[in-house]
Amino acid sequence: MSIQRITGIILTLLVSNGLFAQRKDFGSWTYINAQFKYSERISFGFTEHALRFENATEWWMFLHDFSINQKISKHISQEFHFRLGNYSQLNDHFTKRSIFYYTLNGSWSKKQFSFSMRSRWQAQAYEDHWNDSFKGPYYYHRLKLGLAYHFNYHYKISFSEELFQPLNRPNRNFIDQHRSSLMISFRKNKYYSVDCFYQIQEQIGRANPHLYFMLGTGLNITL
Repeated sequence: MSIQRITGIILTLLVSNGLFAQRKDFGSWTYINAQFKYSERISFGFTEHALRFENATEWWMFLHDFSINQKISKHISQEFHFRLGNYSQLNDHFTKRSIFYYTLNGSWSKKQFSFSMRSRWQAQAYEDHWNDSFKGPYYYHRLKLGLAYHFNYHYKISFSEELFQPLNRPNRNFIDQHRSSLMISFRKNKYYSVDCFYQIQEQIGRANPHLYFMLGTGLNITL
């Protein structure tokens, strides 16, 4: 089966999966990710995110992410993040939030395929923490699994599935939302690469589940 046909099947499944949610919104996601290598095992990261919603007509949030990254072994690494966010409220007002989170990453490859796994722990509740009535913190574990196919040095296509698990919300499902992404990446050299992706995020077990369709682009810089 050709990679074009596989891509078409994945896109069809992603779109059809979202047709059952009751509330929908289309948005855009743009980011610039910079990584500064301090040594072979330590690097520092800074990422700027800008998201729009309401059919990509209004600003949704701006995220500023700082991280310290450590390579533990050939396949395992860990990251410590501090994120500042400006989230849209009524009357074009933005409110500020900040979170700390930790991720443990694994990656393995064989020939042209690569598999990745990410375990992320954070004190955040998706969407609810933007409201002034938020009574958190709510703790989440997010497990992300990814599979990529490398056409050559420059091009690859990847698919990922991320599961959101609330840790201290007994009234929620064991998994209360998921995020599916399809991405095509172009790497110019070891310093620069570009991502283009389509993403669906869906709430699970809610009376009126919200469904997000996101189209995004990203620039990655490694120095």
